[in-house]
Amino acid sequence: MDRLHLLLQRYFGHTAFNPYQREIIEDLLAGRDVLAVLATGGGKSLCYQVPALMGDGVVLVISPLIALMKDQVDDLQARGIGAEALNSSGSYATTRRILSELSEGLIQILYVSPERAVGDDFLDLMASLPVTLIAVDEAHCISMWGHQFRPEYRSLAVLKERFPDVPMVALTATATPDVRDDIVRQLNLANPSVYVGSFNRENLRYAVFPKVEDAYERLRAYLRSRRGDSGIVYVATREGAETLAARLRAGGIPALPYHAGMTAATRARTQDRFIGGKVPVVCATSAFGMGIDKPDVRFVVHYDMPKTLEAYYQESGRAGRDGGESDCILYYSDDDARRLRSFIDRDLASEFQREVARSKLQGMVDYCTTTECRRTVLLEYFGERFEGICSGCDACAPAGKARSGQRKRGTARSAAG
Repeated sequence: MDRLHLLLQRYFGHTAFNPYQREIIEDLLAGRDVLAVLATGGGKSLCYQVPALMGDGVVLVISPLIALMKDQVDDLQARGIGAEALNSSGSYATTRRILSELSEGLIQILYVSPERAVGDDFLDLMASLPVTLIAVDEAHCISMWGHQFRPEYRSLAVLKERFPDVPMVALTATATPDVRDDIVRQLNLANPSVYVGSFNRENLRYAVFPKVEDAYERLRAYLRSRRGDSGIVYVATREGAETLAARLRAGGIPALPYHAGMTAATRARTQDRFIGGKVPVVCATSAFGMGIDKPDVRFVVHYDMPKTLEAYYQESGRAGRDGGESDCILYYSDDDARRLRSFIDRDLASEFQREVARSKLQGMVDYCTTTECRRTVLLEYFGERFEGICSGCDACAPAGKARSGQRKRGTARSAAG
């Protein structure tokens, strides 16, 4: 058994790499830049965690959310790996301790926010450290074509300028071909290897229900039928998360809210209780999710329609990371589509941004209103052709085996315009 497999088994308990993991790791260890597009649950984190164990030095990981950093650091420390995070939630004493441990070579993986990573003081600190790899997680955030564009990510190009000899890996689960090209361009990746895994999660079952007057009762009945299982119910607003969680609790379903308006301590407690299995249902906004490492989520319900298929794919993909069969349910209404369209027209400054957002919203509406296999529509959006009968969505499961596979696209053009 070679050293990579020994590290994989010793620290992570796996006996074999997932598709593309070993190739990505070997490219990075050879000093080559990499763009990796791997589905949720595909093991993106191992692509930089294993190299961090191969020798002296520190791996720098750019991460967009404090919750994501906390989850990763807690897991790595439990495995005996030196990991820390520098972010706004840390006290002065914690920051000083981390800086001291960095200088002593005790930290193998350091997580930082994009804002901190490009600060002059931090860049000077990096120059004094043996940085062996830079990983940009959730790299789709750098692209204006992406569904979670963050302007602060645009500044990350300075890392390649300041440290041209340090290999960089850009990681994401959700990137269309246009977004992939933009990531490479914006990060100044030098002739990178590009790995794009399959977007098809065969263990996930997709369904869309009309969001009519009895939608809540239908949701409650479904949750009661899944008693004992863990799941996430996504809603559009903070008020919606609070209201739905309270209503479910009153209806006998243990549920807690999660949104960005809560204190960091409250969010952390909710996250820990959910991951630990002490509360089965979290009613959350999009603030809950990136990097949440709970393998046995058996269902993800979108009670409100998300803005883009990228967001839907990423959030629904938190179900079934252990490979077990899991449900991805979405409630759709034309009212939701009109509301999101009005937000686009009201909130986005440039016509370019509005056009991109309208196009993405229409893709979401097309998925909800199609009469075709939903898996086919979803995978096609990401540039992947799906062959055969799905039998894992509401369009295929009832009569999927009886069909010839020649389906007529019945996508409706509706309120998204």
